[in-house]
Amino acid sequence: MIIVDTNVVSEPLRRRPDPHVLAWLEATGSEAAITSVTVGELWFGAVRLPAGRRRRELLESLEQLVLQAGDRLLSFDEPAAHAYGQLRADREAAGRAVEVEDLMIGAICLARGLPLATRNVRHFEGFGIRLVNPWEAEPGEA
Repeated sequence: MIIVDTNVVSEPLRRRPDPHVLAWLEATGSEAAITSVTVGELWFGAVRLPAGRRRRELLESLEQLVLQAGDRLLSFDEPAAHAYGQLRADREAAGRAVEVEDLMIGAICLARGLPLATRNVRHFEGFGIRLVNPWEAEPGEA
């Protein structure tokens, strides 16, 4: 299983998605998991759009994504909270600020021992998790 970051999950929802990322997602298939943090980020992005067709379509797509994810929708639980606290303290001590959402996603990966697929590899460097960039990785590389 591999956790898929928000930028990867949102790629198919773009008007012109990157075909390489689509191929990577297709090859990864049921091995891909998402986090509750990603659902929150995507929901925020959709609801801040003006009312209309695009917003409605995105919200419907997100509802389908959550339904399809089933047990591959991973929550920010107590082990992740412990990992988050350590990651945040380590980053702060090193003078390297990281967005809270990235820390939470990274903490879920650490707590579950899972790799992360993201375009923002630099955001997660030093977290102690394996990183895969679907914009560069071969389809099926997880």
